[in-house]
Amino acid sequence: MRRYLKLLFLPLLAIGLFIYVQQTNLTPKLGLDLQGGISVILTADEDTDPEVLQKAVEIMRTRIEAFGDVQEPEISISGNSAVLVQLPGVTDQERAIEALGATGLLTFRPVLNSSIDTGYSPAFQYIANIEDPDNPIKVTVPGVDEELGLTISDNPNFDSYLLSISQGFPVIYHLGPAELTGNDIEDAIAVYPENEWIVSLDFKTESEDKFTDLTKKLANEIGEKRRLAIVLDGEIVSAPGIALDVNPDIGITGGTAAISMGNTDSGESANNLAVILRYGALPVSFERSSIQKVSASLGEDTLNLGLQAGLVGLIIISIIIILYYRILGLVSVVGLSMFGLLFYSIISLLGEIQGFTLTLAGIAGIIVSIGLAADSYIVTFEKLKDEIKVGRSFEFAANKAVDESWKTILTADFVSLSAAFLLYVLAVGPIRGFALALGIATIFDLLFTRLYTRNMVPVIVSNLKNTRLMYPIKNEDISNV
Repeated sequence: MRRYLKLLFLPLLAIGLFIYVQQTNLTPKLGLDLQGGISVILTADEDTDPEVLQKAVEIMRTRIEAFGDVQEPEISISGNSAVLVQLPGVTDQERAIEALGATGLLTFRPVLNSSIDTGYSPAFQYIANIEDPDNPIKVTVPGVDEELGLTISDNPNFDSYLLSISQGFPVIYHLGPAELTGNDIEDAIAVYPENEWIVSLDFKTESEDKFTDLTKKLANEIGEKRRLAIVLDGEIVSAPGIALDVNPDIGITGGTAAISMGNTDSGESANNLAVILRYGALPVSFERSSIQKVSASLGEDTLNLGLQAGLVGLIIISIIIILYYRILGLVSVVGLSMFGLLFYSIISLLGEIQGFTLTLAGIAGIIVSIGLAADSYIVTFEKLKDEIKVGRSFEFAANKAVDESWKTILTADFVSLSAAFLLYVLAVGPIRGFALALGIATIFDLLFTRLYTRNMVPVIVSNLKNTRLMYPIKNEDISNV
């Protein structure tokens, strides 16, 4: 009776979990290569501190989660200076890429001067030329392009000369050092109050006085110097002037500010900016080394081909095993079917509970696992065959075969499980999906060998009493030993 209880445990568990998964409409979550999306490799400087990279990954993950339409993003450090970002199911790919790549360094900088004529940048200084009075000597400020008059590498701690488009015209702004940064912001939200999108900013309590003091200083200026440039990643978002009704002795109080995005913005840019400012700047700059876009239709085709390959492989293995091992072959087919149901149910549950996504590499791991499970049955059956051929009784041969084969299967599965563990820990991206699928399959193989095969084979063999129902061997091949 105890043997039968062990025998039925896994089949009943597999069927029960499968019914539960079907009733709750759970399905495996699909990865990038199976449902479409984008994969981006971002590269930082080679000498970037690992802790800085980890901080950047955390900020990226928070930004992406704010989108709401990305299913289980995979963001991980690859190598010494690269970050691998996989976003399955993302609908607005360009917006996601923009949010990932933006450093998000926000600064508030006073405007010192500006020029609408790019040929006369404020960075250029002209001195009299004694030899040629009609062609004065142009002197360029250090760190500025000699032809364009623009800052080559922007540093918020020093004066900068940045280009912006104002009402359709290019303007070169001379900006002073940053007075406030994104670190002073408590919250940011995109709103549409009156025919234009704006990003509303709330400063931290300890930064409210800094903003008030800055606006007081600007309110005492005239002309261009009353303007405050809002700069994001070296680009001027806007350069609003301090209203004339602002009291120069009081400034702007309340700890709030607004960035105008204009009435032509669809809201996406405003929301992107709000997300970036809300969750902070990346501590390091990245370059996009690689961008791979996978369409949903291509992902669906890949999934179908993978499933077809797995199904064809399962059918071929089942036919071969049944033809050769006959009744015992049916035992293995039933076991493989229960194995498949349990595997599907567990993958679906892991997707719901842990966010595990099934990738093409994971499907490859599943296909490999089918061969792994089938091999365990073959090891047991061949051992049984050898025991019968030397003249052992059916009952003795069956029990000895499952005991001896268990040792072999345990050793082989331990090696497979160790390899899967190392791959999962050391690898990144799709390889981890392969490793996890292989590891789960290996554990299931051990369970089915121990509980199902170990009990089913003796039950079947003890009731058959006919080798031809189990193997294509003749009675004369059996030794009388």
